[in-house]
Amino acid sequence: MKHMNWDNLRVLVIVARSKTLRRAAQKTGISPATLSRRIDDLEQELGVKLIERVQAGCIPTAAGDKIITWAKEMEEIAFEIERTVDQQELHAVEGTVRINADELISYFLTSRFENFHKLYPKVEIEIITSHRAYSLTRLEADIGIRTFRPEQGDLTIQKIGKLSYGLYCAPNYYQRHKEHIDRQEWNKLGFVGFDEARSHFETEKWLRNLPKAPIPWLRCSYALGIFDGISHGNGLGVLDTFVGTEFPDLLYPVIPHIPELDQDIWTSVHSGLRSSARIKAVRNYINELFTRQ
Repeated sequence: MKHMNWDNLRVLVIVARSKTLRRAAQKTGISPATLSRRIDDLEQELGVKLIERVQAGCIPTAAGDKIITWAKEMEEIAFEIERTVDQQELHAVEGTVRINADELISYFLTSRFENFHKLYPKVEIEIITSHRAYSLTRLEADIGIRTFRPEQGDLTIQKIGKLSYGLYCAPNYYQRHKEHIDRQEWNKLGFVGFDEARSHFETEKWLRNLPKAPIPWLRCSYALGIFDGISHGNGLGVLDTFVGTEFPDLLYPVIPHIPELDQDIWTSVHSGLRSSARIKAVRNYINELFTRQ
């Protein structure tokens, strides 16, 4: 047997968890073709078939199941080593902290970390923006910030505040359609919202349930696209109220607050990292930001 590439074992585990090469590619940022080639390389190195590629996805063989189980155990040991090292750094406020959040929360954070850097110049921040919640157990991120309470994993969870939403348009759009907006004649107005793949979002369901309101004619897959569409006069749409507060010259509050859309904000961190000095410093700073919001 040739020398084995250990990183290909990690690819095998990711593909097995994801069930398909396409989903594994979305998680890793590696193309399906490259993932497939990495699996082929591992099979050649081990001299055994590990994955059957069928129409429904990727199914481990009997040998593949055994090796995947061992690889997961190796992965957990590696994570435990990293967590142990972090626990030994209790008094060293330095290093990198990776934060996973959705788009607008990420924007909220990136525009407010200047003071943190002055306090902790040796701590580096990586903000990983995604709709998908990254796994803290598998150390895909150190801190998660989400508008739902995580239910799985050995996590330390804390509610830190609320997100509220309003209905906005551009000031010039309001001037052009003031009469219809003031009368809430939604059928005579244009809307900006998420695309069909995200029509299940609560903000989108609220928007599409406005009496006689048309489906948004301008639809985006990302929240900052909605902000751009609204602020450039393309119609009405739902945004976090902190965005409206931050850009009063670009956004007019048609409905300043929609109480039924309020969402709790939760931070989570793997329990093995909660005592890390740098993790505590970042969590405390984030908590203060949302408390003041």
